[in-house]
Amino acid sequence: MKLRVTELIDNRLKKTAIYTAIFAIISFGIMFYRAATKSILIAEATQEETRAVVSTESFELKISPPAGGKGEGTLVIPLEAGVSSDLITFEEKHSEHKFLLFIKGRNPEFYHQNSIISDLTMITGATCKPLNDSGNVCLEFSLDGLYENATELGDSEITVSFNTPEGVYENVVVIDPVDDIGLKLIPYIKKIMDNDESIKVFYTRQSDDAVTTEDIESLIADSAADLYVQVGTQDTNAEDAGIRTFYNGQFFIREFGNIKFADTMERCTAQAASANALGLEEVPRDNDRIMNAVIPSAFVSIGNINSPDDSKRFGQDSYIENCATGIVDGIKASFQIINPTIENEEPDALQGIINGNQ
Repeated sequence: MKLRVTELIDNRLKKTAIYTAIFAIISFGIMFYRAATKSILIAEATQEETRAVVSTESFELKISPPAGGKGEGTLVIPLEAGVSSDLITFEEKHSEHKFLLFIKGRNPEFYHQNSIISDLTMITGATCKPLNDSGNVCLEFSLDGLYENATELGDSEITVSFNTPEGVYENVVVIDPVDDIGLKLIPYIKKIMDNDESIKVFYTRQSDDAVTTEDIESLIADSAADLYVQVGTQDTNAEDAGIRTFYNGQFFIREFGNIKFADTMERCTAQAASANALGLEEVPRDNDRIMNAVIPSAFVSIGNINSPDDSKRFGQDSYIENCATGIVDGIKASFQIINPTIENEEPDALQGIINGNQ
């Protein structure tokens, strides 16, 4: 009888241990899930979303200082209940020093009634632009310089921190779409470049908004860019069909200069697009952005708007994607010349430090 009781006790202890283990696993799972949701990646806005910002009913957001230490050194944006990460996107307007959040909410009065929490001195302005009557808004924050953002999503708020990119990246390129076809290239370029941590890309614009030459020159200087690339089309004789690349023939750069950069971009883009390589040409003097550049610069034209053949290609996503791939290939090949990597070798930590200081 005593043996039977002992067995029953042992079985109950085993079951208790099993249930305890299961409960612990579930609890840790919930804990890790909640921790993970604090740093959910907010997606970048599409060009369709950025084009939707045409509201004339904008108003200044109320900004309150942090209380009790919460939110110090960050930007804290309240959210309506039920607004999840898939209802939020962002855009960085590097040339204009602006950070935009697109939020699909339900209450049009939410940001009239709720303040933004921040003590950041780099924020020089904050505006809410309603996109419709259902609560969809664009929150626009003006900054005093070039910054990159890091977002953290909580249960009822977004926390944004800003950091200066200077000195962080070894390979930096500024890409400037000069027309509508150039803008069509940007999503394809981003899709490739966002997965390459060895190169940092700043885009002068990702929507129809115009940017000034002064803004672009400031972006090139603030980002410490190594390369500047214009992308778009040319307007020339109808028989000219294919890829042509323009360069600054007035400013001489030793070693890897404008002509070598333009030639690399031309070859890579024409090859990827299976298009005619029309050759290199000096950029017109009225292209101030390239004429004033003191880093290797080029304008890659992926076709001629007056060519029936090229005009047909502009409507083909496959052609635009292939051109984008070629442009990326050209940028990567150029950086391989400027900053060649050591392949087939694994230096120790000390050697790596030495190499890094050379």
